[in-house]
Amino acid sequence: MVMRGYKKKTKDELLKAIDDCVSISQIFALVQHEQIELRMQTMCSASNLPPKSPNIPQNPEDSPLERLKNAVKLAVIHNR
Repeated sequence: MVMRGYKKKTKDELLKAIDDCVSISQIFALVQHEQIELRMQTMCSASNLPPKSPNIPQNPEDSPLERLKNAVKLAVIHNR
């Protein structure tokens, strides 16, 4: 689906926009408009597949918002 009147951001603009988000809903809107592909992560005990090493460094002190920002930034860096 192509949105009319919306110009996609460059990688640098997108990374700054992710940092500027103050809510999870803002990040999800940005992901939707920019068509960023995110992959779900599962707990290794929830599947019979062998666990992969985590590709997103997790700091237990980070808020859910910060963890989501890090995941989206990583997707932007690797896919654009």
